[in-house]
Amino acid sequence: MDAIVNNLPYMLRGLWFSLGIAAVAMAGSLVLGTVLAVLRLSDRAWLRIPARVLIEGARSIPLVLFIFFTFFMIAAQGYDVSAFWSCTVALTIYIGAYVAEIVRGGIQSVDPGQSEAARATGLSAVSTLRHVVLPQALRRMMPALVSQMIVLIKDTSVATIIGVPEFFTRVLEANARTLVYPFQLLLFAAAVYFVLCYSLSLLSRRLELRVS
Repeated sequence: MDAIVNNLPYMLRGLWFSLGIAAVAMAGSLVLGTVLAVLRLSDRAWLRIPARVLIEGARSIPLVLFIFFTFFMIAAQGYDVSAFWSCTVALTIYIGAYVAEIVRGGIQSVDPGQSEAARATGLSAVSTLRHVVLPQALRRMMPALVSQMIVLIKDTSVATIIGVPEFFTRVLEANARTLVYPFQLLLFAAAVYFVLCYSLSLLSRRLELRVS
């Protein structure tokens, strides 16, 4: 326990980096995923094909490589962007591709007659999607979306490969300093991730009940 107590403030400061990455990437991936899903369902090939290429491309590359690629690609363009934001951008795009497929499935699960009825009343395609289709699809997408957000929280630990001082990075650094209690520190890290993910899971159940 001494190893945990002595390094607790240092490790918890890294937790704020992890939560910051997760929060920004979570919001960004939901917006990006919804846009990509709508584009992929478009009747226009010039909108549908690029969206499909981006979705399938991101989903086919390991996250570690995707983060490396994003980090070095941004640097190669001459932009001075921190590792924190490089990782956040990478996770937003990467998770957004998975969210896009969840949203697409949710939209397609809604009875087409709902859209036809809405259009018959004079609503535009955008208004129909916003006020009729998405609210109904949200109830069906909620479990899958929450599962993806839980994956996102755990994926923030991969940020250690480009030097982001997030939670898991600091746990490893604390372990490197002590070298005698690795099991305690790693078990503590596992417990923190469990609490975060389980709390999100409980919140999702409440949201499902309210939406229902």
